[in-house]
Amino acid sequence: MSEIGVIDTIARALVADLPAGWREVSAVYRATTSYAELDGEVDGAQLDPLPDGLEDHFEELRREMYQPGKGTWLTAKVTVTAAGHFATDFDYDSKPEWSIPVDATIYAADLAAFPRDAEHTPDWLK
Repeated sequence: MSEIGVIDTIARALVADLPAGWREVSAVYRATTSYAELDGEVDGAQLDPLPDGLEDHFEELRREMYQPGKGTWLTAKVTVTAAGHFATDFDYDSKPEWSIPVDATIYAADLAAFPRDAEHTPDWLK
């Protein structure tokens, strides 16, 4: 599936079972090859349960967006409004804001799977 196709799938999954009257829903996915976290919000409150398969869609998007030498993103956010607008944000360079401490070795494995040239590797990731 194309990048835009996966984003559309994520957006549709986010809005599929929302209660009437919702205004905005978003999902934030932080990931490496060996560890990931997914959080969702609807109108500022935690989205629970998260839609089935959402993590798989974000993983597919992460693979789809890999660019040789540049790598892939570590954090992604998809936001959808009730008016049908959506926004995306992909962070390739900042350390993910994990909810728990993670072992730094997860980044080496991620670099092996999604290699980056030196100019696209932030100091904290080296």
